[in-house]
Amino acid sequence: MTELICTEPGLGIERGMTFQVLSENGSEWEILLGNEYRRINKRSGRVTGWKTPPKFECKDIQKQNVK
Repeated sequence: MTELICTEPGLGIERGMTFQVLSENGSEWEILLGNEYRRINKRSGRVTGWKTPPKFECKDIQKQNVK
């Protein structure tokens, strides 16, 4: 199961919080954020249509960056 982790806090979402990915397609993940389903752009890590934080990364990708 894929999880996203917050890498840039914003709107009450703290750095390090994790969110389960409910679905995904080629360019987006979908998570439940604040009682609403939100699409997260895989390239930018931002909520689709938002220009402000929070920002997310796939937990597996973050582990690869640490190595």
